[in-house]
Amino acid sequence: MRKKPEILAPVGHYEGLSAVIKAGADAIYMGVGKINQRALKTHFTMEDVKEIRKITQDAGVRQYIVLNSIVFEEDLPYIEETLDQLKEIGVDAVIGWDMSVISMSISRGLETHLSTMASVSNSEAAKFYERLGVKRIVPAREVKLQGLLDIKNKTNLEIEIFIHGAMCMAVSGRCFLSHDVFEKSGNRGECYQVCRHEYDVKIVSKNTGTEFFLGSDYVLSARDLVTINFVDRLIWADSWKIEGRNKNADYAYMVTKAYREARDRILNGEWEKKGWKDLWDMLERVYHREWDSGFYFGEGLFGINKSIAKEQKLYVGEVVKFYPKISVAELRVVDHPISIGDTIHIIGKKTGVVRQKVSSMQIDRRDIQTAERGTVVGLKTVERVRPGDKVYLMKETDSADSNINPRKNELLKEHTGID
Repeated sequence: MRKKPEILAPVGHYEGLSAVIKAGADAIYMGVGKINQRALKTHFTMEDVKEIRKITQDAGVRQYIVLNSIVFEEDLPYIEETLDQLKEIGVDAVIGWDMSVISMSISRGLETHLSTMASVSNSEAAKFYERLGVKRIVPAREVKLQGLLDIKNKTNLEIEIFIHGAMCMAVSGRCFLSHDVFEKSGNRGECYQVCRHEYDVKIVSKNTGTEFFLGSDYVLSARDLVTINFVDRLIWADSWKIEGRNKNADYAYMVTKAYREARDRILNGEWEKKGWKDLWDMLERVYHREWDSGFYFGEGLFGINKSIAKEQKLYVGEVVKFYPKISVAELRVVDHPISIGDTIHIIGKKTGVVRQKVSSMQIDRRDIQTAERGTVVGLKTVERVRPGDKVYLMKETDSADSNINPRKNELLKEHTGID
């Protein structure tokens, strides 16, 4: 089943929006207001939705609005008002979970997608939502690859699947840890990621009362999902979804770029020749936890794991001016110095992410090898940047290569168990 899956990228801020559009996203998803699962950290207003609608239309990118939290009785007027505004703006789709959002969205003629929070895990459940008028579903993350194919083959629904990003230690994201610890509901978009905290594991003897500490570890934290090494087996899906609305622009850019390149290689017949190892390296350079193949080939791994990346981002300074005719930025170096040959990221609201090597720097028209802290230098750039953009040094770390779950390696190499 060879088709062209949509590359669906997360957006939690304007820098990320520009980054994923530049990286080749076909569609973006974002929250607005209080009824979305990232309400704690993303604060887009309806005015932002309008502005982003114009940006995405100009770029030929679809815009989906996420309204996937629990809805209480007192929220219903807010939901009605929100959907009316989204209808007027003309967003491409609404992603919902609660039946109030689903029914109100469909009744207004909005394209409606069903969130993974609804835990659709079989074709009969999918058909129920199809009869209601839902166009696309995001099945439960716990569904294995063959189960996803069954849902696709037995319905007329579009199927959106997660291909990369954080996984939740709770079933389909329905968790009460934040509620128990902070009295904030993760199901209302206020997840404090208690599962990601470090814990001291203590064993107490019932006979003597002696306490033993096993050390500090991340005992609840799930690994991150990666599919780049078998994404050719997912080409049947209608949409490849990248998790990460809370992530920074570097993450959004690099991950979107990697999977866009993977899809293009598959469709252009270059996958067997070029493979995925260079894309794996690209993904390792941004923040991530240890990796796993999720539930596609078995059970996802949870428990002890750490956050790792091949690159560390260090603040350099800020662009003061840009001279477009010669493509040179005037850079004020505030913190870490940079040298010829270094890799840098230039990040801004409209710029998104520019990743480049430092090839040329000057002070008073004199070539320099290193820009020291406290200097203002001319920096040659590979594309347009803007005053106010932040510049970061991307420094290689000593982090060892992360691996996917060893017990799945043979499955992934051979692609067994897949029809």
